Amino acid sequence: MVDATNGWPMAAHTIGNVFCPQHLLTLAGTVAILAAGVGQSAGLRSYLNYTGDIMLGALFPIHKKGSVGVECGRIQLEDGIQPLEAALYTIKQINKNDKILPGVNLGMIAFDSCDNAAYALEQSLDFVKGFIAHFNEHHETEFQCLDGSMPKFRGGSFDQVVAVIGAQSSSVTIQVATMLRLFKVPQVSYLSTSPSLSNQDRFPYFFRTVPSDINQAHVMLAMLSQFNWTYVSVIYSDNDYGNHGFETLSTLAGNYSVCFSTPQRIDKDRFTADDYDRVIHTLVNKTNVRVVVVFAEKTTTMRLLDAAHRNGAYSRFIWIGSDAWSNRVAISQRSSKSSPVAVASRKEESANDDEPHFAHLRYYQEPPAKWMDSVLEGSLAVQPLVRPLDGFDEYFTSLTPEEHSSINPWFSEFWQESFRCKIDTASTEGPTSLVDYSEGTHGEDYPTNFPHLFTADLYSSSPDAGLLTTSERPRCDPDLRISSARGYKQQRYLHFVRDAVYSIAIALHNMFIDFCGPDYYGLCAKMRHIEGEELREYIRNVSFNDVDGKLFKFKDGRDGPPRYSILNFQKDDDEGYHWKPVGNYSIENGSHVINIDHEAIKFRQGDANFPEASCGKPCASDQIKIRDREDMCCWRCRTCSFYQFKKDEFHCDDCPKGQLPSSDYTYCEDIPEKVIDFKDPWALGAMAIALFGVILTIAVGLVFWYYGDTPVIKASGRELSSLLLLGTLASFLVTFVLVGTYPTPFSCGLSRFSLGLCHSLCYAAILTKTNRIARIFNYNHSAPHKTKYTSPQSQLVITGLLTSVEIVVNASWLLSSPPAITHVFPDRETRLRVCLGLADHSYIVGLAYPLFLVLLCVVYAARTRKCPGGFNEARYVAFTSYTAIVVWLAFVPLYIASTSQSIRVVTLAISLSLSGLVQLGCLFFPKMYIVLFKPEKNTKEIVMAQHRSSSYVPSPSISNPMIMEGSGDSCSYIKPPPQEVVRMDHLDAQQFSTSLPKI
Repeated sequence: MVDATNGWPMAAHTIGNVFCPQHLLTLAGTVAILAAGVGQSAGLRSYLNYTGDIMLGALFPIHKKGSVGVECGRIQLEDGIQPLEAALYTIKQINKNDKILPGVNLGMIAFDSCDNAAYALEQSLDFVKGFIAHFNEHHETEFQCLDGSMPKFRGGSFDQVVAVIGAQSSSVTIQVATMLRLFKVPQVSYLSTSPSLSNQDRFPYFFRTVPSDINQAHVMLAMLSQFNWTYVSVIYSDNDYGNHGFETLSTLAGNYSVCFSTPQRIDKDRFTADDYDRVIHTLVNKTNVRVVVVFAEKTTTMRLLDAAHRNGAYSRFIWIGSDAWSNRVAISQRSSKSSPVAVASRKEESANDDEPHFAHLRYYQEPPAKWMDSVLEGSLAVQPLVRPLDGFDEYFTSLTPEEHSSINPWFSEFWQESFRCKIDTASTEGPTSLVDYSEGTHGEDYPTNFPHLFTADLYSSSPDAGLLTTSERPRCDPDLRISSARGYKQQRYLHFVRDAVYSIAIALHNMFIDFCGPDYYGLCAKMRHIEGEELREYIRNVSFNDVDGKLFKFKDGRDGPPRYSILNFQKDDDEGYHWKPVGNYSIENGSHVINIDHEAIKFRQGDANFPEASCGKPCASDQIKIRDREDMCCWRCRTCSFYQFKKDEFHCDDCPKGQLPSSDYTYCEDIPEKVIDFKDPWALGAMAIALFGVILTIAVGLVFWYYGDTPVIKASGRELSSLLLLGTLASFLVTFVLVGTYPTPFSCGLSRFSLGLCHSLCYAAILTKTNRIARIFNYNHSAPHKTKYTSPQSQLVITGLLTSVEIVVNASWLLSSPPAITHVFPDRETRLRVCLGLADHSYIVGLAYPLFLVLLCVVYAARTRKCPGGFNEARYVAFTSYTAIVVWLAFVPLYIASTSQSIRVVTLAISLSLSGLVQLGCLFFPKMYIVLFKPEKNTKEIVMAQHRSSSYVPSPSISNPMIMEGSGDSCSYIKPPPQEVVRMDHLDAQQFSTSLPKI
């Protein structure tokens, strides 16, 4: 351990002791229960204690996971030391910034997790002991020293830990997060990506600055889709990381038209070399895949690639890697510039061939596993956003073991492993923590001329062997420095470490502002005791600028924003093999955005063509894929029918009526509308008939106006005749509304309203006319009163009342069923725009009342059949009514039975026109014939002449006509009393007009 006051290791203090000032009480009994679950390691364990006013806990994988029976393996030169130093560097930068926690210094206590879940949990017990001491002091006192003072664990530094940074791998993080939640301690991981960690119920105090693997699956699938790699295999590790990754990939694959053939699951702890070989044989012999997605950690991936190399299949596949191994530069077993491990630069080595300090370095000049570079060449990988941590390179390359070992207890070991030398302990003030492993058996640096050692080690279950004594190594040259010339390269994910530290620091600063005030300097009393629940809420809502100056906020209050880099493992003539960023992925405004620089990608050298990954020829735009029963990722193409579209790549679906598939068959589009207009031959015929009727109606109206003072015109009733002509004209004009205008709600309402109205107006006028004649000539002269409502004004009112019934009916109809537009489909390729109701026979509703008026007209025409010839229109009215009934009897069945909307609309229009022509021909043409061609009959005498069916025979000596007397259903002449005798020949025009019954 390291002393809380000066950071020096203190071998006398063993883990588990709680110190009172007099050292009279221990917490051994309290922590024994916790320790029993994970066990205790023998010997002392080093940890980093960088003192401060507020302490952060941390877990970093300084060493690799050991083999069976050994908790820790060799030191990790990149993944262990660099993130630890990045955290220290960030804390120092924050402490220098007076704008963040002014007057308050952050400190850190860091343990080595060895990338081992059980070992990390055991290490975390020291944090637990500090939490217990803190709870005992500030909440409920359960134990105290003999002198009454509060016990402190390791001098009190652990009592001040408010949050924990780490761990790196998801398996370790899950174990630690499960324990920390019991003590309500916030935890922020910088590289754990398992989707299960997003579970708010299981891990309420967990945060991470990297995105969840759910987003990574989106990136991998979007990348495959961009390259049109639809036939892919997937290999995943049988652990939480791999299983969740495969599950997410499988769930989302259909959205990207990607099919995973023959998925392979690898049990890292049980698989032998033969098992890995069988995985490769399955891919080679049972599939035709060219692209393989590997969702596994680094060790599993290395063993898989080794098997591909052994079986000669390394040149066949393009590997798609997940972030668990692509972010480790060591996965490629770098070229000489990949790491500080091995070497002084070639220039320096060639210049110092005779110096003993560098004689041992010649052994490592070649890449230690050259075959892995050739296997990985052309591979693509996904990694959380690649960004350099500004200022870290200068900080890290300035470190030396003489100065920094007092802070970082593992730095001397890192230095000795990096340069393969031995530090003179006399020249350093801190411990070396040296664990010197054999060169060539474990880790990354093994002799290239003994590849079997590496291969055997991949599957070895024995502990680390072949230890070398430090005396076998040369002493480290004091002038050695870490530099890019000696292979140093910053890990790509260190900015996530920086974000993890900043998220806690900014949350503490926001709490500092609320608790101490914006102008306070130093640590106020309220900040000396921080509750985990309060700090969690501040972390959840924290926001700050990342290394790129972009706003960082936790997604859903716990996950890092989904931002990724896409890497390509390629060979450059100058730099050799390396991972090169070739694209990026992010979510902008809720949309997934992927950008790939295709020109920057290099696949395997020697491959002239772009790699293809599909099991079947691409289908045409009007074709779908029919899956092969033997391999569901393979297919054959089938063409959709003419009236179908591609619902998806594997299904056709019928287009609805009125729609046809688009040109690319991806959707259905509306067929262009057709309307019944003047271009339709049937419509042209109907409009021609209607136009002819309009001309005739206007001509008749002009004749009636010009000869309006003649007896024949007077006897016909000029006012009602004008209304009748108006209704007839409307019958012809409705045709143009039905077939000559573009259907709109207004035109549809107008046609529905006018259809019955024009008939009602015509037959209301005829009915009023015949009713008036019948009442006048059937009048009983013995009655004390004259016949009422026979004046022109009365007749107009009666006609209006009869017509208003139709107006009320039509208005109610329009209100209950508003006019609207619909489409009918006479055939599969026609979409006809018509008025709603025209297709369901509801238009006939408007003709019911006019039909009733027609029947009444027939009845009254029969009753006036014996009236004088000038007034007797029974034959004409009857013929008009009979013809109208015949027309309707022919129209209604044809309208109902017709399936063609064009014929249906034209039939309706022609029926209206025929009714109007019948009215003109029967009611107006006989009078026009007399007026124009038989003017000699256009006299008062002829108009008042007795009907041949009458019983009255006039005497030649009688010059005064007799007044007609009605008797039942006939008209007869009687001699009027002297006072009522009317001399027709002595009346002037005005008198004649008022004496005759006018219609």
